[in-house]
Amino acid sequence: REIYVFPDEVVIKIKDAKVTNYDATGSMLPFLGKGSNGIVVKPSSPDDINVGDIISFYSNGSLVVHRVIEKGVDSGGIYFITKGDNDDFSDGKVRFLEIEHKLVGLVY
Repeated sequence: REIYVFPDEVVIKIKDAKVTNYDATGSMLPFLGKGSNGIVVKPSSPDDINVGDIISFYSNGSLVVHRVIEKGVDSGGIYFITKGDNDDFSDGKVRFLEIEHKLVGLVY
């Protein structure tokens, strides 16, 4: 990644990055909330995802954005346990193929 700072702009070069904004659902407060914009990438392998990363995945037809709190292996392969920073419960196992994006930057 390359970051260039000029008097009138900041340029961040991240291959295949997208910018997204987040709904104020409350599950990721205070880290993500109203007005936060994420820079996301599609991870290429499970090695790109680690504990502490924020990922997005679909659950019951809704896009969920939560933090990885555990990474493990079972008979089905590598899995990730995620949880909202402001939630009391985890989401259960998420498989790599279910992951849409990984957050790599945040802009308010």
